[in-house]
Amino acid sequence: MTKVAVTGNIGSGKTEFIKFISKLGFSCISSDAIISKIYKDDRTRRIILEKLNLDDHNYKQKIIKLLQNEEFNRKLKRTIYPLLYSKKKLVARKHQSYQPVFYEIPLLYEENLFNNFNVTVFVNSNTIKRKQRVLKRGVSEDYFKLMNNKQIKENIKKNKSTFTVNNNGSILNLRLNIIKLLNKL
Repeated sequence: MTKVAVTGNIGSGKTEFIKFISKLGFSCISSDAIISKIYKDDRTRRIILEKLNLDDHNYKQKIIKLLQNEEFNRKLKRTIYPLLYSKKKLVARKHQSYQPVFYEIPLLYEENLFNNFNVTVFVNSNTIKRKQRVLKRGVSEDYFKLMNNKQIKENIKKNKSTFTVNNNGSILNLRLNIIKLLNKL
């Protein structure tokens, strides 16, 4: 099975990439979608929040505030990552016969996961554009800065990746760039 990792910094367009590629009929596995499902499950969310010493009320905002604390950040990763990886393995089994399979991995290089993939695609977008996209989602500028600073710089990811898809224009431009990429795969 050919495994293609799709990565990029916050607001770069990874989710749009995965949505489009999925509409084209390719098999896709999204880390963000899996984590969202994990948190939507009441029982699992309670267990996670208990391990993090948080209550259910406004837990997302509390987690975002606490992300600045490195000790909390490590604790969050130790709590969430095992769940994410086990769910991802279950989902991946369903996609074994598909070629290629696209994986959306936001922290591909930060967590040293790139060796698990045959091909890596970096969705590149300038900081101003990424910030505009994130703020449109209703997230604060402080959150954008925090997450952006936790990620490896774009030029390093671009150099490490097999391919780069630029996303500084419209969704149509992104889709055209994805189609160009597919011709290279």
